[in-house]
Formats: sequence, structure tokens, C-alpha cells
Amino acid sequence: MLDLLWFLLPVAAASGWWAAKRDYTGSEQARTSSAEYVKGLNYLLDDKPDQAIEVFVRMVEVDRDTAETHLALGNLFRRRGEVDRAIPIHRNLIARTALTSEQRSRAMLELGEDYMRAGLFDRAETLFRELVEQPEHMAVALARLVDIYEQEKDWRQAIAHCDRLEKMTSQSRKVETAHYCCELAEEALRRNESGEAQELLRQALVRDPNCARASMLRGRMAMTDSNYAAAIVAFQAVEHQSRSYFSEVIPPLGQCHGALGRQAELIEYLRDVQGRDHTGRVTDALAELLLQQEGEEAVMLFLETELQNYPTLLGMRRLVELKLARSQGANHSDLDTLYRISRHLLDGTARYKCDNCGFVGKFLHWCCPSCKKWSSVKPIPDLVIRNNT
Repeated sequence: MLDLLWFLLPVAAASGWWAAKRDYTGSEQARTSSAEYVKGLNYLLDDKPDQAIEVFVRMVEVDRDTAETHLALGNLFRRRGEVDRAIPIHRNLIARTALTSEQRSRAMLELGEDYMRAGLFDRAETLFRELVEQPEHMAVALARLVDIYEQEKDWRQAIAHCDRLEKMTSQSRKVETAHYCCELAEEALRRNESGEAQELLRQALVRDPNCARASMLRGRMAMTDSNYAAAIVAFQAVEHQSRSYFSEVIPPLGQCHGALGRQAELIEYLRDVQGRDHTGRVTDALAELLLQQEGEEAVMLFLETELQNYPTLLGMRRLVELKLARSQGANHSDLDTLYRISRHLLDGTARYKCDNCGFVGKFLHWCCPSCKKWSSVKPIPDLVIRNNT
């Protein structure tokens, strides 16, 4: 409320100036304007800013001298969430012929922002498309059009306008456009057009060679075609592109190696990865494979050694589970308590977190639902505390 009161002071001053100017005419209209000005001041003094706004806006005619006041007032309404009040102000400005071309363009830009806030994307798009042709507003208009096409899932238009924006500002948009290609590839897959999907994923990787999502999609497509060797290559690429997402491809990697009877090869590969990444999901996957291929003794030795230096909840749960299984019938209440605690912590916690805004959730979103940034939501690594002693 305080920001509104501070804003109303110059509005009141402008209204007083305009009323005083009209007083020189000596007309009845001038006396009415002065009375209106006093009424507006009384509303302001009585802490009734909304009524004061109505009075002052009614008094101040829209011309080149007062356009800035109207623009600022409309922006204030939008910041307060009162878009229904901002829209008429900005729309009224655009309709005035007395404004300069720059003032009219700014009013169009603000009206477009109003429409976006109100969810009227078609109207906002029309305004921003016109502003794209004006150099002083081109960058902002292009950015807003990209936002609109993202929300409308018009990925081809989003790519075209991102490319244009990147060329104009020299700011890379490769991460965003690679994801747009992946979105189009997923649409093509839903239409059973695998050839088109493959081409779109190739374009995604040309735009952003570190696009882990494209490699994950390639791997899943190869699995669908029972081309497990190609799928393994695609999934393994994720570890080099973005190690944060590697945990997402561990299960399909296991399926591919299992289908080819190459579990021993996967064990060696995961040991190599673990040398760079001691997170709980790699440890747990490796423990499961060792249990299947080499037995309890091997996996117990592995976990006890690993957890001494890199304690993780997943590793602890696996070790406690094995110890409980080996001593069935015995009273190990402490172990049972540890197992239940670890299960509760792991099952109840969020699995993903946005590096940009801190959003957390249990599902992977390639575009953060909160801040709308791409590739910022990543798997949360299991609790790992490096033992340096």
C-alpha cells in the first residue's frame, strides 16, 4: 500500500497542475476540476488510494505530458495483480493520437505484458509481433513471443524466434532450442514417426551437444527396436554430457546389458563411473549387480568399504537389508530400526531439485514448473559426506 501512496503524490501534483492550468480559463469546467482535485486529495488523506486514483485519472487528460503518469499507473496496477485495471489504462493510451510514436510503442509493450499476465496470449502475440519490427523493442518482444510459444507448445515458432533473438543479442539459446527439438521428437514418437524423431534428436544434439535428454530419448528408441547395443551407447553418453542425470539411465542400462547377457561388462562400467561419482544411486545399482553376479560376500565387502569413505542413505539401506537377511530369526532391533528409518527418509523425500530457484518434486521436469528454466531440475544426489580423515 505504501508504494501506491508514494506513487499518488506525483499523480496528485500533476492533477493539481492541470486543474490550475484550466483555472485560467475561468470556465465552469475549471471550477469543477478544482473541486475534483480537492476530492482526490481528501481520499488520499483518508487512506483511500483506490478512490483517489479514480479521481486523478479522470482529471488528467491523456496527452504527451501526462502519458508517463498513465503508463506508470498501469504498471503499478499490474504489479499489484489488478490486471483488469491496468488493461483499460494502457489500451486507452494506444487509442490516443496525441502521443509520440515512442509513447505509443511503450503503451503497446505494457498492454502486451498485461495480456500475458491475464493469460490472453493471442492478444499479446498480436502486439508483440508488431513490436518485433521496431528496433528499440525488438529484443523484449522476441523474448515475450518465445514465452508465449513455450506456453502454447508451439515449438517450431519458439525455435525460430529463439534463433532470431540469439542472433540479435549474441546470448546463447542452445539449451532451450535443443529441448524444443526434443519436445517435437516426443510428439513425432507419439505419431509413430520414428524417422522424424531421429532427425529432430540429431538437430537437438547439433544445437547442444550436452543435451542429455536427446541421448536418453535415443536410447529409449533403440530399446524399442531391440537395438540394445545402440541403446547402451546412447545411455552411456549421458554420463559425459551431464553427470547429474546419469542416475536416470542406470535402470535402462541394466535392462540392455541383461538382454545381451553382458552384466559383467556393466559392473566394470559402473565401477569406472563410481570413481568419478560416489552418489548413492550408483552405489546401490552396483551393489545389486554384485549381489546377482558375485554373491553376498562380495557385495558386503564392497558396501562396507564404500560406506566408510562415502556414506549414503541408499548404501546404508542396502547394507542393513543384507545384514538382516543373513540373520533371519535373530533379534536385531537396532538394524531393523535403521532399515525402517532409511526407508522412511528415502521414500518420503523429494527426488529432484531446481538449481535455479530451489523447486523440489518427486518427478523429473525438463522445464522447471516454478522458474521456467530448462535443464535446471536435476536428481538430488543421495547424502554423501566425504571422509577426509
